[in-house]
Amino acid sequence: MFQVLLSGPFQAFTVALGLLAGLLAIELVALLLGASMMSDGAPDVVDAVDATFDLPAGAEPDIPTLIAASQAVPVETAPPEAEGGALALLGLGRVPFAIWLAAVLTGFGVSGIALQSVATTLAGAPLPAAFAAVPAGIVGIGFARGFGRVLSRLLPKVETTATSAQFMGGLRGVVTQGTARQGVPAEVRVRDRHGNTHHVRCEPVRSADVVPEGTEVLLLRQRTATGWSLGIVPLSF
Repeated sequence: MFQVLLSGPFQAFTVALGLLAGLLAIELVALLLGASMMSDGAPDVVDAVDATFDLPAGAEPDIPTLIAASQAVPVETAPPEAEGGALALLGLGRVPFAIWLAAVLTGFGVSGIALQSVATTLAGAPLPAAFAAVPAGIVGIGFARGFGRVLSRLLPKVETTATSAQFMGGLRGVVTQGTARQGVPAEVRVRDRHGNTHHVRCEPVRSADVVPEGTEVLLLRQRTATGWSLGIVPLSF
């Protein structure tokens, strides 16, 4: 059986599954070492921005200075699938590239071996490798698109914890639902430096601010009795 899988008609699909096994092994080792292929290795936003985005309790922010400093915060553009085109057709952008690649290898390898096995049973011989690779490649990309779509829906869309707040100071967002005022938070959509979209609920930093829906805002971290929370200031003042 092993010799059959390594023969010419099956070889490409066996290699694909071998690469998949290699990716999983590397990821396991990386996780044991405290890293991951799912990360781009870049520093978190909290390490890349100025500490002035952290406000002591009750402090009055210097809004013009903070807005100017926020322009230096690195933020990636929208994910490829939001822009359409060839990358969207391939399913890229919904999930990290390593996950997408693993899904393609899985669909390509499994469907290719299944196709060649069926051909051997029905016709007495497998199809030429190049001929079988075409439908297997289509299945692989289709599987990656479907898997990415399902997985992206399972990923958390709303970040509200203090742990999340430490990575968002200095980012810009837009109020998407409600009107924010002291004691009444509104939903803010913000894109982090990795290009991921988060929806957070924030109140204005200044008690006199009333921030309506559609307003572009700057996120600041505020010290509280229990840790950190996110506050917003409108960019137009």
